[in-house]
This record gives sequence, C-alpha cells and structure tokens, in this order.
Amino acid sequence: QCSLFEEDADADIASAETQLARLLPEPEEKKARPVRKILPEHLVREETVIGPDSCACPDCGQPLRHIRDEISERLDYIPAQFVVKRYVRPQYGCEGCQRVVSGRLPAQIIPKGIPEPGLVAQVLVSKFCDRQPLYHQQQVFARAGVELPVSTLAGWVGTACVWLMPLAELLRTELLSRPVLHADETPLQILNTKKDGKAQNGYLWAYVSGETTGDSVVCFDCQPGRAARYPEAWLAGWSGTLVTDGYAVYHSLKNGGSIINAGCWAHARRGFAALYKANRDPHAGTALKMIHGLYSLEKKIRHRSPEKIRQWRQRYAKPQLDALWAWLTSQAQKCAPGSALHKAIKYVLSHKMELSRFVDDGALPLDNNRCERAIRQVVMGRNTWLFAGSL
Repeated sequence: QCSLFEEDADADIASAETQLARLLPEPEEKKARPVRKILPEHLVREETVIGPDSCACPDCGQPLRHIRDEISERLDYIPAQFVVKRYVRPQYGCEGCQRVVSGRLPAQIIPKGIPEPGLVAQVLVSKFCDRQPLYHQQQVFARAGVELPVSTLAGWVGTACVWLMPLAELLRTELLSRPVLHADETPLQILNTKKDGKAQNGYLWAYVSGETTGDSVVCFDCQPGRAARYPEAWLAGWSGTLVTDGYAVYHSLKNGGSIINAGCWAHARRGFAALYKANRDPHAGTALKMIHGLYSLEKKIRHRSPEKIRQWRQRYAKPQLDALWAWLTSQAQKCAPGSALHKAIKYVLSHKMELSRFVDDGALPLDNNRCERAIRQVVMGRNTWLFAGSL
C-alpha cells in the first residue's frame, strides 16, 4: 500500500510540476556580452597623459608611487581639409649669357590646373566608389569654403579618365587571360549629345574574374544597348567559361566555340522563392530545399583547390543534383501548364546543361553572385545619380 501511495504521490507531483512549468514564463536565454573590437593598429595614436590632481595620497598625505598605467582608447575623426601647396622657385641668372634658371614644377594631371593628384583622386573615389555625384561633392567643398563649379569637377574627371585608359586596358588584358569569367549588365540613364542632351536608356556591362583564378579583376563597359554585339566585341578572342544568368544574349556567345556557358543557381531559384513567398507553395518549398542542399555542400569545401572541389561535387553534389532534375521533370508533367510553378520548373529545366556545369569543374561557382555584387555599387548609385555621360 505504501508503494502504491508513493507512486500516486510521485505522479501527482510530476503532474503539478508539468502544469507549473506551463504557467511559468520561459527562462530568458543568456545573451553573450558583446566584445568590443580592438581599434586597428595602423591608426595614429595621440597620447594624452592624465595624472592625479596631487602627488600626495588624499587619505594619509604620503607621497604616491607609480604602479602601472591604465590605458583607455577612444576613436576620433579629423575632418578632411583643403591645403594650398605653394611652389616657390627661386630664379637664378647667369651674368655671362643672361640665361635664367629655375626648378621644374611637378607634373600635373590637369594641365595648368589648380588640383593636386590627391584632390583629383578624392573626386574620383567619391564619384565612383562612394556613389557621390559631382553636385554633391560641390556642396561638400563649398561647406569648407572652396567654390568649385560642377563643370570644373567634370573636366577633372574626364581628364583623369583619359590618363587612366592605359590602366583600364591592362586590366582588360589581365581579365581576358582568366579561364573563368562572370558577366552581367544593368540599365543606366545616359545623356545623348546627338538628341539635344536628352537621357536615354543605356547599359553598363560588368565582367569579373572567377574567384579561383587569382586576384579579383573587375571591368565595366558602358554601351547604349543590350544587344549581343557589345559583349561579343568586348570578349573578342577570349576562350573559357562564362558564368551568367539566363539572358539569351550570353548563351548566344560562342566565339568560334571557345566560350562555354555556365548557369546561375541563385537566378534559377528566384521563381520558386517568389512563389513560396506569395502563398507558401509546398512544391516550391521542396525545390528551394533541394537547391539549398547544393549550397550547404559548397560551404564545406570553400577555399579548397578546384580539383578537390570537383572530387567533392562528384561524390556528394552530383547525386543530389540528379535527384533534383528527376523531381523537376516529374513535377513538370504533373503541374498545370502556364502556372507559376510550371513556369519556374520549365525555366530551370531549359538551362539544365548550363546549371550542371559546376559538377564537372571545380573552378566554377554555383551562381553569378560575384558579378552581381560588383554591379550593386551601380544599382545603389542610381538612387543619387541623375544620369551618366555629362562629361
């Protein structure tokens, strides 16, 4: 009887504890305290020594003895400032032949202009890297008391670009020596001087070296259209694998059979992602999960050699990819023609060959995100730029 009583009591206690646990709020997870990052070592340190008000102990009056230094670091910012460089050249004359001799001025980027190379570089970096149009820069300079017309700044940019053309050609030559390239394009409003300066739709074509081919090289080519003749001219003579999205122009580039096209899984999954976001379609969710599986495998082999990556993909990614193709083919026959799911599946199946290239080549990525990241600067800059081609 005691045994039965104890069992009943234990059961009651367990039941009460369960009910109590439901009533009590869930314990808050202990958040890890953020660790402040150490300030970069390359920054200049300005040291300020703050001693006590007196060298005598405030309690007993005995002289204080130095024990150690307590160091605290704070980050400050010194605003950029203009500096006028004065070049003084003493003139010397020859009493014999009456010749006047003086030192030579340093070479100038802008002939007979006032800007030093550092100022021209600042204008270029602000315009192309920080997405600051020239009229914004004019306002910043005016705030510092320096009035520079936008037309003057535009002239500096144009002249500097002429000086930089040899470097651009060297970058293009280096880029075209790589066996794997990425390509993409984005629209850009361009002034047409032949049409009373009205803006028209142009395109900025981006070409980026493959991640496994060496140091990163990025080149842009501004053109008035999106036709195949523009990448054909830019890639003339090149042979290798071109990673792109599904735009038909890229797949028409053959260059005598020397260009191989590889697809972009990030682009291929977008149809399923949009469908799943709209109504939580289970079939779209399955497709996304299977594609995510390919990316999960890639995380485990980052920074390996292309051959090691190829072997890994052959062993692990290929079976998953084959299963994905089989599932897509089966679903294409079952879903309603013309539906959003059917269109998403048909799009992926129509690029099956290009989307399968990565399995047999460890130098190829799964997607074209590398090039899209390069174009992102332009896409973000369109929010502040009115147009291009004002030079």
